[in-house]
Amino acid sequence: MSQKHVTTRVSEDLYEKIERIQQEEQTDRSTAVKRLLERGVGDWQIETAVRRYREGTISLGRAAELADVSVWRFLDTLDERGVEMNYDESDLEADIAAVRENE
Repeated sequence: MSQKHVTTRVSEDLYEKIERIQQEEQTDRSTAVKRLLERGVGDWQIETAVRRYREGTISLGRAAELADVSVWRFLDTLDERGVEMNYDESDLEADIAAVRENE
């Protein structure tokens, strides 16, 4: 997988927090920032998928795909957050179609 270079400016406070994490993780700054970005993006994906599923704008299968986790893991996430499952016949049809697309 090819990699891209990202540059950003951060506050001194955030910079110091990154340095503390870097020291705690015993790694270089680039690796620490990359791990933090991966975690942040993953959290954002899950939060967005949960919100959109709760709003009823996407199916269970699409939400799991957006969160980049299995349907089973996404169901666990919903349970952990106390989100009731919205699953009807149209969701089942959408999930079957998604599975067929990925075959």
